Amino acid sequence: MFDKLGQLKDLWKLKNQMEEIKKRLDNMVIKVDSPRHLVEITISGSQEVKEVRVEPIAKNFTEAEIAEDLKAVINKAVRDSQMMAAQAMGNFGGIPQA
Repeated sequence: MFDKLGQLKDLWKLKNQMEEIKKRLDNMVIKVDSPRHLVEITISGSQEVKEVRVEPIAKNFTEAEIAEDLKAVINKAVRDSQMMAAQAMGNFGGIPQA
């Protein structure tokens, strides 16, 4: 009986930790610029795109070049936000093991 209560208490602590980490990640943002500086993305640590900015000069590039820049900036933003999340979880003490 007491073992079950201990497990419930541990689950409650884990839930609270996860909520705190999510709040932190939601408030952390990074800006990522594309290789040709045509597109800039602002993304949160929880991988929510907050803003996309396309430079007016983009009209001087081909559709393929813009698509390539867009793909590069999205991939980098996702990788950077994943690293941010991993660091935030590590700084928080990580997730306790069962």
